[in-house]
Amino acid sequence: MRSSEGPEQRGFTSRAELEDLMASMARLGHTAAPLEVSGPLEDVARALGEMRPDLVFNLAEGWSGPWRQSAFPELYERLGLPYTGSGPQALALALDKYRTKLVLREAGVPTPPAVFLTPGAPTAGLDALSYPVIVKPNFESCSKGITSTSLAHTAHEAADLAAALLREYPDGVLAEEYVPGRDITVPCLTAAGGPLPVAETTMPATATDGGVFDYDLKQDPARWQHLKVPAPISETLAGRARHLTSLAFDALGLRDMARADFRLDPHGALHLLEVNGLPGLPRDGATHQATVLAGLDPHDGMAAAIITSALNRSTPLA
Repeated sequence: MRSSEGPEQRGFTSRAELEDLMASMARLGHTAAPLEVSGPLEDVARALGEMRPDLVFNLAEGWSGPWRQSAFPELYERLGLPYTGSGPQALALALDKYRTKLVLREAGVPTPPAVFLTPGAPTAGLDALSYPVIVKPNFESCSKGITSTSLAHTAHEAADLAAALLREYPDGVLAEEYVPGRDITVPCLTAAGGPLPVAETTMPATATDGGVFDYDLKQDPARWQHLKVPAPISETLAGRARHLTSLAFDALGLRDMARADFRLDPHGALHLLEVNGLPGLPRDGATHQATVLAGLDPHDGMAAAIITSALNRSTPLA
């Protein structure tokens, strides 16, 4: 398990989150031992081989690059260790925003049109988009790489933004048609019945009125109200969000847990922006609050659901 407190490592597991999960595991009757995985992979493999855990509760984001979330699940599989969460291929797919969009469209899930740009083709397809567009890294999460200037109103502006961003993120960037509106998120836990109650991440007026809910803004919760669980939307709309989340979860081949992030436009239409196959699990985060609202134990229900589905999958039927 990897823990960090620095904003430059946003998305990694915080110490508080790790301690809360370990406390839940202890109350559930499990003996849990944390393992720091930021060192050499061979050291992690050696430690896991010595520990031989009955189950690995996977929180490891990996280091860098488009396959980083797949590194540790691949290691667990090579060592023959059962683990929580999705497999290497599903995590790699979910982290790839552009490939995710292709899969979602095939599954009938609405997602904003976008083009994938690389250093070798930094302007490919930009003329075919409707503007404005948001230009962002293709293989990042938590709005990393998104700033207050990430919105482009012409193909020329988009090309300039992409060229600058590709110097920092050479694996590829995404130029995606911008959808104004509200941020809707749907946590999903297999053992809790799939999609959970819908949440809303409230944004400041500078973002909802055509601006960008960027990385720096997300580091300053005092400037926004954060979560509303349940989201103040109609049950019909919430039901559609859960249905689309279920379609996306199955289409991407995810397991045990995930979180789908939507934009709800001013006309009441939902647009799926991305699916996080390795979501954060902090106390009072969207997943925790949604599990409580769904009737699970407020202290340990979230951890219990994740462990249950992983064990059910790894235990052969009699």
